[in-house]
Amino acid sequence: MNNTKGHLIDSITQEFRLPEIDADACVHTLCNDVDCHACVDACPTQAWVLDDETLGLDIEACDGCGHCVPACPSGALHVHFPWVTRQLGVRMVALFACDKSGIKESSGILPCIHALGLRQLLQIYNSGIEHLLLATAECKDCSRHTSKGLYHHLEELNHLLLERNKSPIIVMQRSNKVWKKIFRTDETISRGTQVSRRNFLQGGGQRLRQQLVIIDPLNLAEFQTIPPGQLLPDSGEDEVHWPWAPELDEQKCNGCDACMKLCPTDALNFFQSHNDSEGMYELNPTLISYELNPKSCTGCGICTSVCDSEAITIHNWSLSASKSINLFEKDCVACGNTFHKPQQNSQSDEVYCRICQHHNHNSNLYQILD
Repeated sequence: MNNTKGHLIDSITQEFRLPEIDADACVHTLCNDVDCHACVDACPTQAWVLDDETLGLDIEACDGCGHCVPACPSGALHVHFPWVTRQLGVRMVALFACDKSGIKESSGILPCIHALGLRQLLQIYNSGIEHLLLATAECKDCSRHTSKGLYHHLEELNHLLLERNKSPIIVMQRSNKVWKKIFRTDETISRGTQVSRRNFLQGGGQRLRQQLVIIDPLNLAEFQTIPPGQLLPDSGEDEVHWPWAPELDEQKCNGCDACMKLCPTDALNFFQSHNDSEGMYELNPTLISYELNPKSCTGCGICTSVCDSEAITIHNWSLSASKSINLFEKDCVACGNTFHKPQQNSQSDEVYCRICQHHNHNSNLYQILD
């Protein structure tokens, strides 16, 4: 009986630690030919398996560390993040501890603090919290150790924040004893709002839980897939660094529009505007362009995977501004289909679409043979 109960508990624990998977958000669902293998590369136990046919998770090998969550560009993976905030002097502080730290609390414990990535850090920051209080074991001695974990993400994020004249996120170093002491102080709901122990016992706990659901950004589904660039503070500068930025080579681009149609976050998009000016476009009153918006780019790589002319490049932590690439819109003289060409392309005077360019238009389709 005890063995059965223990097995059941182990099974429930194992299932609970597995990452939640939003298949609709995975780039492999959005595009069959995508090259993304971020979850596979990030997994310290090699639990993720990717081949030509499937992407799968070995549930026996997965220890629930959550490293795949910040690695996934589209936010298709999620683990539950404890949302514990406290008032420490004049500071609002978010508390996190890893399961190897030796701290045994009912909340605030992550399997690994390196499950916190850029998207999660920005959600914490936008909640008005600029300080983290962490409790960990020796990360360098851990089997889950990674060189591109939480501290790496913090360093890169703080560079972006300082560039935008914003305060950085600060990690506060305290002993486990101090961490537990601060953890056991009154619950903080939001900036300046607390629930005392007495009020909590008199029904304030229900109000606390209701408000925590509302302000808990780390576990709300609508925040899990948002591009990190959209979470960054606005900047008055025209050119600032972005987590990812697409670049299009106008000379290589064949105007197939595939990247624009497949981009799931509109980092690549069409733009049409009416041209009221006279001149070279007076016969074409609608101006069409490709719009490249690094603010909405997640670095998912769909665009680079589908571009057969290798015209698209995704730059990581790139100094880039939004860019507009004006297009010619033409009707193919062979098939009649509409196609585009960047105006700065050396072949912008091409009269055939990219498909018909590969056919011999001087040949006769029907011939009478003697």
